[in-house]
Amino acid sequence: MTSQDENVVIITGIPFNLSLARLKLVLYSYDVTPLSMRVEREQNDDDSTSSKSVIACMSSASDVLILLKRGALNCTVAGKERSIKVGLFTEESGVKEKNDNEKTLEESSKADSESDSEQEKNSQEGNHSELLRCVHCLRLTDEYMNGTKLKATFSRFGQIDQVLVSMERKFAVVKFQNDNDAYNALKTGVTIDVGKNTRILSLSLTLDLPLKDYNNIEKTVRSQQSSIFCTRIPTHSFNYDAINKTFIDFGPIIRIELHQSQRQPYALVDFKNPQSARKVMSCSDIFTPFGTVVVDWNNRETNDIRKMILNERRQKVKPSGAVTNRNYRGKNDRPSTSNNQHRTGRRNNRSKPTSRASSTASEPPMQANMQGLRRDNRGRPMSPPPGNSSEDQSHIRKQIYCRNIPEAFYNRNILMTHFARCGQVEKLYLSTSESKFAIVTFCEQSVAETVVKRGLSLPGAEKPLVIRWSNNAYTKQSSPSKSASAYGNDREPFHLQSVHNSDRTIIVSRLGAKMRTEKLQNYFLNKRRSGGGKILSMQQLPDGIFIVFEDPSVQKSVLQREKHEVDRKELKVFSKTEPKQLEDRFIIMGIAENPDMTILEMFLENCDKYQNTPNSYEKIGRSQLLVIYDFRTCGNVERIRIQVDGKTLESQKLLTRPIFQTDCLKVVDLKEETSNNFIELFFSNVQRSGGKDVTFVDRQVAGSQAFVFFADCNVVDRIVARSLLGKLEVDGQKVQVSHCYNYLQIVSQLNNPPPYVPPTQPSSPSQATKEIPNLMTINLGQNFRIITTSKLFEELKTKFKVKFLVLESERSVTLEGDENEVELGADLIVTLSSEIVSVVFGATMNELKRDFVRFCLEHPSRAENFREKCQAAFNANLIIASVEQGHTKEVLLLFHSSGGAGAQQIETVVSGLIYLRRFSCEMKHVKQAGKKWSEVVFGLFQQGILVISKQGTTNLLSLSDPTSAQEKLRKCLKEFTTVKKEIVRTSELERVLFTIKYFNSSTCKLQRCGSDLQIEGTQHDLEFAKPAVLKFVENLKIQTMNVKEAHLQKILQSSVGVDFLKKSQNKHKIVILKCTTDGKKIPVDQKKKVSTKKKAPPTPSQQKAEKPHLVVYEGKLKTNKNVSVKVIEGNIVTFPCDAIVNTSNEDIKLGQSGGISARILKNGGSSIQDEMNKLLRTIGGVLFQGDAVVTGSGNLPCKKLIHTCGPSWKTQPTANSTKYLKSCVVMCLKRAEKSTFTSIAIPLISCDAVSGGDATVCSQLIMDTISEYFAETQASTLNQVNLVPTLKTMEQLTDTVRKFTNQTVFSCYGSIPPKLPRETTPTSTWSIFGMFAERLQTQWTTWTSELQRSVRHIPSKFEIGAHKLSVEILVGDITGQKCDVMITSTKNFEGAIINAIAQKVDISFKKELSDSLLRMRNPNVKIATTDAYSLPCKHLLHLNIAAKINEDVVTVKEALLRANFFGAKSIAIPAFGGSRLTGKQCAELTAESIKNFLEVISQPSIGKIYVVLFNTSFVDDYKSAFANFTIAASSASTSSMSVDGGQTSSSTNNKPSPETIEKLIFCGRESAHNHLAIQELVVYKTNLVTSKRIENDLLMNLGETEKLLKLVEVHHDVEIQLNVNKYVGQAVITGLRADVDAAYEVVFSTLHQLDKELTNMKFVQWKYCDICGNDVAFPLKSNYLLETNFQIYQDIGEKNQNGEMFLNSTSLKVEKKSVETIELLLALKDNQLAALQTVDFSNMILKSSGITLPIFRELVGSPRDAISLPRDWDDMNGSDVKQVPLQPLSVEYTQTLSMFNACGLPGGSTIYKISRLQNSTLYKQFHVQRSKVERKLRGSPNIKVIRRLFHGTSEDSVNSILTNGFDRSHAGNGAYGRGVYFATKSSYSHDYAIPAANGHRYMFLVDVVTGEYWQGRRDTTAIPIKAGSNEAYDCVVDIMAAPNIFVVFKDSSAYALYLLEYS
Repeated sequence: MTSQDENVVIITGIPFNLSLARLKLVLYSYDVTPLSMRVEREQNDDDSTSSKSVIACMSSASDVLILLKRGALNCTVAGKERSIKVGLFTEESGVKEKNDNEKTLEESSKADSESDSEQEKNSQEGNHSELLRCVHCLRLTDEYMNGTKLKATFSRFGQIDQVLVSMERKFAVVKFQNDNDAYNALKTGVTIDVGKNTRILSLSLTLDLPLKDYNNIEKTVRSQQSSIFCTRIPTHSFNYDAINKTFIDFGPIIRIELHQSQRQPYALVDFKNPQSARKVMSCSDIFTPFGTVVVDWNNRETNDIRKMILNERRQKVKPSGAVTNRNYRGKNDRPSTSNNQHRTGRRNNRSKPTSRASSTASEPPMQANMQGLRRDNRGRPMSPPPGNSSEDQSHIRKQIYCRNIPEAFYNRNILMTHFARCGQVEKLYLSTSESKFAIVTFCEQSVAETVVKRGLSLPGAEKPLVIRWSNNAYTKQSSPSKSASAYGNDREPFHLQSVHNSDRTIIVSRLGAKMRTEKLQNYFLNKRRSGGGKILSMQQLPDGIFIVFEDPSVQKSVLQREKHEVDRKELKVFSKTEPKQLEDRFIIMGIAENPDMTILEMFLENCDKYQNTPNSYEKIGRSQLLVIYDFRTCGNVERIRIQVDGKTLESQKLLTRPIFQTDCLKVVDLKEETSNNFIELFFSNVQRSGGKDVTFVDRQVAGSQAFVFFADCNVVDRIVARSLLGKLEVDGQKVQVSHCYNYLQIVSQLNNPPPYVPPTQPSSPSQATKEIPNLMTINLGQNFRIITTSKLFEELKTKFKVKFLVLESERSVTLEGDENEVELGADLIVTLSSEIVSVVFGATMNELKRDFVRFCLEHPSRAENFREKCQAAFNANLIIASVEQGHTKEVLLLFHSSGGAGAQQIETVVSGLIYLRRFSCEMKHVKQAGKKWSEVVFGLFQQGILVISKQGTTNLLSLSDPTSAQEKLRKCLKEFTTVKKEIVRTSELERVLFTIKYFNSSTCKLQRCGSDLQIEGTQHDLEFAKPAVLKFVENLKIQTMNVKEAHLQKILQSSVGVDFLKKSQNKHKIVILKCTTDGKKIPVDQKKKVSTKKKAPPTPSQQKAEKPHLVVYEGKLKTNKNVSVKVIEGNIVTFPCDAIVNTSNEDIKLGQSGGISARILKNGGSSIQDEMNKLLRTIGGVLFQGDAVVTGSGNLPCKKLIHTCGPSWKTQPTANSTKYLKSCVVMCLKRAEKSTFTSIAIPLISCDAVSGGDATVCSQLIMDTISEYFAETQASTLNQVNLVPTLKTMEQLTDTVRKFTNQTVFSCYGSIPPKLPRETTPTSTWSIFGMFAERLQTQWTTWTSELQRSVRHIPSKFEIGAHKLSVEILVGDITGQKCDVMITSTKNFEGAIINAIAQKVDISFKKELSDSLLRMRNPNVKIATTDAYSLPCKHLLHLNIAAKINEDVVTVKEALLRANFFGAKSIAIPAFGGSRLTGKQCAELTAESIKNFLEVISQPSIGKIYVVLFNTSFVDDYKSAFANFTIAASSASTSSMSVDGGQTSSSTNNKPSPETIEKLIFCGRESAHNHLAIQELVVYKTNLVTSKRIENDLLMNLGETEKLLKLVEVHHDVEIQLNVNKYVGQAVITGLRADVDAAYEVVFSTLHQLDKELTNMKFVQWKYCDICGNDVAFPLKSNYLLETNFQIYQDIGEKNQNGEMFLNSTSLKVEKKSVETIELLLALKDNQLAALQTVDFSNMILKSSGITLPIFRELVGSPRDAISLPRDWDDMNGSDVKQVPLQPLSVEYTQTLSMFNACGLPGGSTIYKISRLQNSTLYKQFHVQRSKVERKLRGSPNIKVIRRLFHGTSEDSVNSILTNGFDRSHAGNGAYGRGVYFATKSSYSHDYAIPAANGHRYMFLVDVVTGEYWQGRRDTTAIPIKAGSNEAYDCVVDIMAAPNIFVVFKDSSAYALYLLEYS
């Protein structure tokens, strides 16, 4: 056993928790010494316990023989004896696998002949041999971009340390604890679920790096990649030309590869430049002539580039604590300790050879065995070392290095093409550094040798490529990468990365010690707070935090902010510039400490072909030298640096690196008293120092020396250059400045001095004979306590015969004794220290307990007690750990990495030592206790008990039971929590209310107790509060205001007046009370009292009647049968349930986006918004997406409102919107369940135009979330979920709900089932229930068949004795009720009842109904009559119910009049609008209609009215309505109708009148406040009372108008003053604004109708011959109605001689001799004629009660006065008004348009339409006025009577002018009087044609009676009278000589001929 290999042994079966330090101790116990050890691999033993193997290099062959002889060693682990096996390490042991660098020549020749697949396998195994325990994952979906889910997916392979996820680059890295687990995952493969399919992940092994480095690697890969993958290409386009045509626009293409696959063909496209490939991948879609193709990166190229980058990083990494490739010079040259540990010591200089040191002269066998291999931190082989000679190993290599590549050829695909000509290329890597190079790996060794030997020239290149073997070149050229050293290498980690442009970077300085990086990151991510945005990276620098943003505009936004503040600390933010590489200097590393400068200078000259000599040198480290050249003579020194790099000088291998600009300035010779602030201000002053933007000043190193950091690197250069001209003076002291390139090295050396170097050997024998003790001191730092208190340290003390001196103050251990023993002991301590892991304490611990640990460590005595407790617990659990206070006040947890316990287990042990007690107490009581509470708490602090009070809870934490301390605190609070009540007597309510509202008391509660005041509070508070309250009450001022005026009385009783009083008292901070005549005092803000009497529970019918909502669908959840889900049609705001969900925005402002939010504000009141504003402050000012909050419901029927902020599908990714929507639903359900609600109403969240959600997607997500929630919470208090969608989304939601529920009920609220669709178009006419048409049809048939069997009589009969009429309420089918007239309720004369009647009688029923509608020729008809067919009635009336109470009352009343006309004795009516109105509304509609009918017909023929309801749900409502009706009818007097239309009626209203207010009481602290409120009320009343004037000549007809005005006064509560003379008739209406407006409209419309009737009487007079033979004229109104209907009769009966006319394609036959005028009679709407029964126009007779009276029509006036309509008018078809559009090419159209254009219509106007206006009534009135003026001016032929003028107006006034003509009452006071204005020029009227919303304008062409005119004035209100005469002018003008404007004052003086619509 003489070979060196035999000195290496393998130890197997080692327990996982046995550390290397303890293993060394075991070996020492067997008297053997290991030189080095490394963990080879982990494995599973037979007993399934985790174990590992270790390879150990022993000091001698004898040690190996000792171990092999024993075969097995015994050790104790966790109290158990374990046996470990020892064997000789050989190549056959399987522990170590060879890589390419370890193969022999024979093995290399065999490897050349292996296949590609075998090479790939070796590559994977090579990675495994390097024990890479990290797996890189690609092809992940968004669902799996989650660390928890990935950990669960990969956990089946083994234990996982960490999972890193990059959302930016879409990849993840899984870090295993065992490298075998990583390799198994790679070999097995991993699949994930993607919908219904599975996806195979792309996995590869990678290095253990931080996430930032992984992102940089992926970014580098993408920057080099130039090949893309393209698929979904049609077969006919799968050719080179089509693909080349598609991608040639993105950049030049080198190669296209087409591949036919079984699934689908694909193509690989290689671009010349990587920029072209990135341009393709940046496009969302690639559109081609053959469709859209799918592109992706070429994965094969991606993996190759990534592997090369990882190989380059492996070459860079030098593992710490591993056996490195260097020759040992003995034991004194042991491997160095970890970076944070420094060892110093002193030993004697004598050599004491022992058996253990016998092999020091020769190379250690472990080193010999592993020579040529670089090892990682666990001793595993990595890549070949850089020191090996390329000539020695060139014959076994396949990898070459090449540089001097031209820019045009620096492309992966181009180089691959050229190198492929030499032979098959396996891999090619391109460097991203400034010194561009390539690494090429050939498949065969011979090809690589040929290329190295012959070289390679590229076509068109000036020089051939520089090619050599890659073993040296690859390592040398990797270090100067600018991306890694733009500001320095790993020795200067604080410098920036030059890959980031300066327009995206900032530096943040002046950070506090407590500033957390996470908080700072969130601040600069928040655009609203900082102006920031997405961050690419953050890095800690000495002068602050360096941040790189993704968008350059974000940097500008951040810098523009004037102030940045986090945690009330102001930050300084600067723009960070990009450093440039210095071309005149570089750094040499590895140089001797005291080199011979002459030799060095000659060496550098020899490395430069121009023999340049450096200008100067600067020592910047122990082994680093800065070399500076003269750039003017030398130029760029990069060529010199490359030549120096890797060469040897004075037995030292030299390495170089480029140097970049520095942002650090070194300042020396400062005054020690000069402050840092002075230095910062000095160097920020451009004028004094030339500097600016100082980020940090460091004076910690030395008092006279400072390091100043700047945001701009150029500033340092400028200051140094300025100092060369003359020294700088700082605070009166001349200083020297220079660049600082090694700041961290300087700080590190000063803080951690280098280890002690022993002196040289003694020069004389006398010195050698002296005994010098062997000492070695180990500085343990923060690991001191954990090591010195561990059991292993105690074992070391007993094992080694040395003295251990433990110095706690210096945190060091000194060993003294035998040299070998000292070294072995020190080595064990260092090894143990290197295995200590430090993490931040408390990651898994309760926050309170974490604060307690920090509390204990802050004080020495508490810290000692705490550590003793912890150490005892650690020892009991066999744990090596310690809890320490860090430098930044963070608590650190130190523990042994192989101790068998992790951080979480240790924290659990510590947590178990801490007692936590809690009790509730209000913080206000704690504040009240004040000083006494503080004294008790301080005493507890001294006892080691921490007291934390927050959010109403006091927490006590201690290492012992704090029960006694808890009792002390409770006793302290007791006297402040006892509540008492006291009464303050006062006799005035206003004083009590004011005190409650405005007395400020934070300690006591005030409330009303009758007319007295009650104070509630603690005894301590009452002593101070009661005197203050009494004084406050006595000082109040009271003032009253009497209310006498009727208008003021009405204002104060109205809601508007009450609101004004509320605002007034809040504004002036007073209290206002209304005092009634009976002495009651009512506060203006008093709410209506709710009766405390218990009411009987409502019947089911009443409950349904109160719900005007329709249940479309109801079912039970499949996941929880206790929960019912309903789909509701209706208004969610009025839905009766416990909670209603409101979809709000982030600001939770109601009404901003309309919809539900606006309805809640309208119905619920402003109190909801007030509560939301208060809530907003408590949640940080914003309601985040996915969250929900609860507020009160205001005036809404629900208990609470739940506001949630849904996602915006338009502005964010679908994945985010999905999770936010689900979160909204879950949070709403949780909030409702927390309030113990049983029902909730939810809308379709985020499914509107604003949010952009799809109804199908949203409904699926909502139901999916509801189902999952109730599946998990089976015992939820919620048992009913009501979904209330819009009509558009009803169908999608119902379909979705069906999937998740089992249907139970299908019903609707209302008196009849939901209406059925038409037979022809079921879904279009009834879109909501279209999908349920068949089911409803079946239900309807079932319901009607059951109800037709019998009509149930409900004992509900009401007698109206005064009218001999009875009303009986029945339940059943109305079509089966026997009666004379049956009335049905429909919507637009269609629906379920019409279909049911048609099915029951005859299909011709529908045709008759349609014909009846056409006959009436009125689109707004409300009643239709049809035959009864086989129904049990004589007549059938159909009503079109609009579900508008006021309109429908008139319709039902007319139907009752028609039934009475038929002479019906009994009628049957349904619940009108039952499917759309509530039961109460239906009952009121029916009762009010019958009441109005009886007011018209006092003694009707109808004796019985059957109210037939479909079910019993409305019965109680009808009973209540008719009970009230009976009381009202009993006191009503009968009505009578006279022949001339006069009507007298009297009725009383039994509603209680509001209480009369006698006075108002004002109460405030100041009399001035009361006085101001009274004045404002007086002004408010004055503003509300207004007047309107009506001027009309008809008012002069007192007989016709006085009666009208008196009725208006009474009905509208106004005063009307009539001012009439022979010239003017005026009426002034005075009252409240709303009443005046209503009265004005009534008077105006009535006068207009009167004008028509008077005009009609001037030409036609109807008369009848009474029984005495006298001709009696019909009154005015009846005369007009007879004439109007006579014209209708003529249009129907005399148009065709055959008695037949066609209307809407329906034939209507009319008999000329006898025409029944039922429809005509109803059209008259005249009560008098309704009593006359029948008018026969063909025979001109009137039938009344069996008496026939002749009637006749007389024309009034002479024949010449007869008025005939213009011949060019179109047929009026019985109507009074008609608008006829002119054909654009007609003569009339052309002539009319020319009139507009000739008079100045603006050029370029677009003409949309010209209409002829036909209004027979207005035309006749105009004709009368024109004739009157013509007769007056018969003797003046030169005066024009008629002028054709123009009138422009707005769109709103067009319809009024068409129907009613020009009304001067609406005109304002113009420049020439208060009348209607007309212009001679259309250009003038154009300015008054106001554009509509669509831009259209309107102008009339008008005939105006101008006649004689006079000069107009502004105050002209009527036509002027001629001087000296009673005769008046006809109009006024603007200019008498040449008038342009005419103003008329009579409405009949103008008639509109044409209407022009233009723009």
